[in-house]
Amino acid sequence: MLTLRHYELLVALAEELHFGRAAERLTISQPQLTQQLKQMEEMIGTRLFERNRRRVDLAPAGQLLLPEARAVLRHAALAEDVAMRAGRGTIGELALGYVGAASLSGVLTRLLLAYRAKAPDIRLQLTLMDLDIQIPEVAAGNLDAGIVRLPFPNMPDTLAARTLRQERLWVALPAGHPLAGQDAVELAALANDPFVATHLPPNSGFSASMHRACASAGISPEIVHRSPQFASIVSLVGAGLGVAFVPESIQALVLPNVVYKPFVDVDETANISIVYQKNRQSPALELFLSCLGAVTDSAGDTT
Repeated sequence: MLTLRHYELLVALAEELHFGRAAERLTISQPQLTQQLKQMEEMIGTRLFERNRRRVDLAPAGQLLLPEARAVLRHAALAEDVAMRAGRGTIGELALGYVGAASLSGVLTRLLLAYRAKAPDIRLQLTLMDLDIQIPEVAAGNLDAGIVRLPFPNMPDTLAARTLRQERLWVALPAGHPLAGQDAVELAALANDPFVATHLPPNSGFSASMHRACASAGISPEIVHRSPQFASIVSLVGAGLGVAFVPESIQALVLPNVVYKPFVDVDETANISIVYQKNRQSPALELFLSCLGAVTDSAGDTT
């Protein structure tokens, strides 16, 4: 069977029509080239070149084989390039889950811009997904990574997490609320207000940050409505159904009859993190993780 080296020899000699120059191009000696050509012709069963002491010419069989040989070399170079880019993580597929807060905060946008600059040919599979669904999907290997708000109870020990952004807690108020005209709000002043909150339990995600803040202020929020998305939470606030803890980045979402205010006395933050399998063998994921500096210069590892 002809090898890639045989095709390289045919193309070099056909283009040079000189044994010495072709041998130099192939970095072999002229006797080696002559021997390899003889072997190739014996394998095919016909002469590929007509040669004498004064000149070298392609034989009819060589003329027919030359374009095919060039095609083989082009495909081999393409295959090598594909393999190298796959090894670097610049082609292939990356499946990524994310919570809505990743979009509002700009984390997702900046991260994807940095990644696409390094890997424009990667097929991205992006899925908006709640925290409580994302974590099991990452653990099962159905997602390469997830952008979430932690904490998450009973986090699988096979997963690693890195903090991407820490956000201050703000409050969303109906425009007619008595505190809506203030520059900042004391949490204790909301002790008797009804709250609209996320669907998550008090030990998960943004809900955990909210409940820690309330515990520090000595209040127990009366939650009258729940929703998995901040857009709908804020819509309910605008309808006058209550007030709501929100991340600082929610200011990008402008809805009628809603104002956003910082807290005077709340130090608690809500963190956006990326989670992924510690031992997942994926060049595409490794390249993605190398782009985290575009989001934060102080992303820390946790387990």
